[in-house]
Parts: sequence; structure tokens; C-alpha cells
Amino acid sequence: MDSEKNISITAIHGNGGGGFRFDMAKSLFPKNIKFYNPTLPGFDIKNKTAERLSINEYADWLADYIRNIQRPRILMGHGLGGVFILEFLQKHAALVDGVILHSIVGANLNKRIFPKLMKLPGVAFIAKNLIASSLFRPIFRRRFFQNKIDSNFEKIFFDAFGKCEAFESMFKQIDYSWFKKLIPIDVPATFLWGEKDWILKPSEINELKKIFSLSLKADNSWLGSFSYD
Repeated sequence: MDSEKNISITAIHGNGGGGFRFDMAKSLFPKNIKFYNPTLPGFDIKNKTAERLSINEYADWLADYIRNIQRPRILMGHGLGGVFILEFLQKHAALVDGVILHSIVGANLNKRIFPKLMKLPGVAFIAKNLIASSLFRPIFRRRFFQNKIDSNFEKIFFDAFGKCEAFESMFKQIDYSWFKKLIPIDVPATFLWGEKDWILKPSEINELKKIFSLSLKADNSWLGSFSYD
């Protein structure tokens, strides 16, 4: 693509938060990038009455959202946001011109202990409230952020976990059988992964690449740890 051509990037957030997670990144993009960062239903802390959807329904919601956005359209998914994009591509691949997948979940759920624990009754609810708790914030701050960040953003980030209506249901909906049912996708993909990711190892890319006929792995040596699903 011509570097001067206008490009639309729609960033899809992970679990426990909303589109606000990308607010500080907007200024980092060149002027020819039109950047969108919607908050999905069930993740909006300002609208707790929003309906929680199934994975398939989130894919359809995303299709409706980007349908009238100027092309070329790029979808960027982080953590759980990448799951929604993979599901979206099963039915709506023609609506996008490429995807960027950043430390997304799904590929090795049959081998990871954390997702299995989160499926147990009450565990995900307790986990999200521990993350949101100011008492445990110093611990999670060190895990989620390598460098000091704006205190207001930090508060919003952690508070959002406790208020996220869809948090628990995501662990119940996503499993390895879902990933194995994905069909190959003819859409260009770039994988962006933290070299020191503490939850999802870069080797996850090997499984994800099998879904895409055209993909590349971006240099990840400058990235540290993964923030969250």
C-alpha cells in the first residue's frame, strides 16, 4: 500500500476493558491513518445495560460497524479482540483488506492452565475483582505495564475490569474446539507479539499462521510483556 494513502485502522480491545485502551496510541499514528477504537457491547463501563453477545454476534456487530468506513480497512485485534476478528473473518472477510493480530488468544487453549481455571464457577468473577482492587493494584501494575503511565488512565484501566459485564462469559464461550473449527482465511495478516510476553508465548503464532495463506511476523524485540486478554 502507498504510505501516503489514507488507511483506516479499527482496533478491537481485549477482555476486561474497552476502546479507551487505545486512546493514548492515536497520536502515534501518521496523519494518513484514520484510527477507530470502538467499545464492544458488554464491555462499556458507562453502559452496563448493554447486551452481552455471543462470539458470532460480536463478529456480526463488528461487520456492521466497519461496513461504511473508508477503504482500505485494516482490523487490529488485541488479546480477545483478535478472537472476535478471527470469527469475523469466517463470514465477513471481504469487508477488510488486512488484519494485525497482537498477542491474541485461542490457539493453544487446550494446553494452557489459566483459561481452564477461569471456567470454574466463580473464578473469573473473583479474578476480575482482584485485578480491579486498589489493594492489589501495585502487583498488577508491575505485570501489565513496563513503564509508569498516566495515573488517570491507570485508574480507568483497572477499574474497568470490575465493571466489565462480559468478562466471565468470554471464558465460557471460547475453547480449543472453537479454534479448531476455523477455516483458512485469504486475508493478509501481520502478527505482533511481545518477545517477553508473560501469558501468551510467541510460539502461539505457529498455530495461527496455519489459518492465513499470507502472513508475516513483525519484529517483536522492542515489545515487552502482554497486558491482558
